[in-house]
Amino acid sequence: MKRKVAVFTNGWSDDYLDFALEGIRKRAGEDNIDVFIFLDYTAYDKPKEETAGELNILNLPDLKCFDGVLLLGNTLNNAGENQILREKIKESGVPSVCLEYELEGINCIRTENLNGMKELTEHLITVHDVKDIFWISGPFDNDESNARFDAIVETMEKHGLTFDDKNVFEGCWSYAIVEDRFPKVVAKLDKLPDVFICANDSMALATCIVLERAGFNVPRDVRVTGYDNLMSGNHFSPILTSVDRGWETRSVQAMESLIDLMNGGEDFGDRVYDSAFDLGESCGCSLGEEGTRIHKAARQRAFMVPVERTIFDWHLIELDETVAHVKSLEDIHEGYKAVWEKDHPYEGDEFYVCLNRDFVESMQDDTVRRVKGYSDTAIVIYGMKDGASIPIQETDIKDLIPGIKDYEDNASTYVIVPLHIEDESIGYFVLRNNTKIIKDFYLNSLTRHVSSGLQRARQNIRLESLNRLLADISVRDELTGLYNRMGYEKIVIPYLDEMRKNRQKSVIMVADINRMKVINDKYGHLQGDTAIKIVANVIRSSVPATWKAVRYGGDEYVVIGDHIGDIDSIQKEIIEKSERVSRDLDLSFVISVSVGHVIVDPDDALGNEEYFRMADEAMYEMKKEVHKDD
Repeated sequence: MKRKVAVFTNGWSDDYLDFALEGIRKRAGEDNIDVFIFLDYTAYDKPKEETAGELNILNLPDLKCFDGVLLLGNTLNNAGENQILREKIKESGVPSVCLEYELEGINCIRTENLNGMKELTEHLITVHDVKDIFWISGPFDNDESNARFDAIVETMEKHGLTFDDKNVFEGCWSYAIVEDRFPKVVAKLDKLPDVFICANDSMALATCIVLERAGFNVPRDVRVTGYDNLMSGNHFSPILTSVDRGWETRSVQAMESLIDLMNGGEDFGDRVYDSAFDLGESCGCSLGEEGTRIHKAARQRAFMVPVERTIFDWHLIELDETVAHVKSLEDIHEGYKAVWEKDHPYEGDEFYVCLNRDFVESMQDDTVRRVKGYSDTAIVIYGMKDGASIPIQETDIKDLIPGIKDYEDNASTYVIVPLHIEDESIGYFVLRNNTKIIKDFYLNSLTRHVSSGLQRARQNIRLESLNRLLADISVRDELTGLYNRMGYEKIVIPYLDEMRKNRQKSVIMVADINRMKVINDKYGHLQGDTAIKIVANVIRSSVPATWKAVRYGGDEYVVIGDHIGDIDSIQKEIIEKSERVSRDLDLSFVISVSVGHVIVDPDDALGNEEYFRMADEAMYEMKKEVHKDD
């Protein structure tokens, strides 16, 4: 049986994932192993409801169904994912490896934090005569961030320098937090430090932007360094001085180690590899011709990214608009089909929009919104396989992807992302053999638009359902559920006219409860209402489903339908069944009904009113017989 590995990661580290997932994919492919990447977009600065919606993806896979688990642990600290997954792994007993993060009880492949940061700090002190250092940290309780800081302090002390404890800002790994909050810190500084050393490249890039907006030039006025050696740091101007962690190499080593565990190998504990200083320009150095080449590539990318993003935004707008006015589940499918069959360059040739059954049911009623886990089955509202649309279908949640059993020959990589509205779980989005969409957060934008579009679709479908209900209420009799006089005029008579127009023979039947006044006077109006409801139900169950029944007056009914079957037998059944039901219910009275009918000949020039009069007369002839002994 083909083996499967579950990989868990956060999607904000897109530069890192570009390298790490490629290494994982390549090594898994050598052993024909399928890789399932469960990806969230939690962040320190997101509302708790949004975080809960993202975290729910951790509840989707049953780890016992996988042969191994790989955590990209350095990305899984925003909302406690590492600890959540550690417990799930412990419960499942599946072989596991954590990449770049020490997690108790799980084998670890990681790059140490000291060597590269010591080399960077040594360079700053010996080459650039740096003495005053400002530290922009990750979360204060994060071990990796603290280890990098310790390397700085140790190197400073080696050169007789002391770190000023006031020179610290908690950036929490976040570009957005630094961009938003750090300007106030810069504004309060009496003088600039010699360098801002940042715990990762994202915060370093934000620091450069903040300083530039404040009127300072990097590196002329102050130096800035990062950690991670992101591609975006290489494309930045000045090129970011950083620390390299050998991401693709580490990811291959992690996958290699996991496969060994899956093959029966022994736990290896903690394997540590050296990080290395990576020279750039933001520390004040020049990269010469290499820097010129990198800047040229960066300028080209700077031109292309807005253009590509604009085209992508058009694609998102199309997806938004296609579900903006839907009235049914089928409309959603057809709308997506129209967009994605025309163009799907970002999604690839195989992807699926899988919805919780609870969410689908909530489109029609007040089903409780699911906030944790997933329904036992998923409704694939839209899927594309080999570039062609598949019909709406249902799949077992344990299979994750419809038709996955078909893929037995080649190793595949699946990216699985949650769909949610705040903390409500809508479902999940799957892409096959397409990890490049994670780059530049295209996948995050796509799934957020799909989620919000589905939310609007549900609102529209619910509104349409409510409108239909209100419209139906206006033409329905409240007591019996049959059509009322308005329904008779708006629906039943047009139905009769259509049959006559199509030269189809039809029937008008009139029924009336005998001695209704006696029932009301002797037994009360509640009992009278019971009699009216019983006859209505008898009529509904006795006539063909295509016929339309009306409560025309107090205890008078009109039934119109196409001329099929034995009309006399239907008429007789209404009379006999009404009496039988009243006896079976042990009522204080026996229900008696008079019924008359007339056949409407499409070749006859008589009007509807004349035919109605004739059916009414036929009913009264029967009523005369019933009342002749009164």
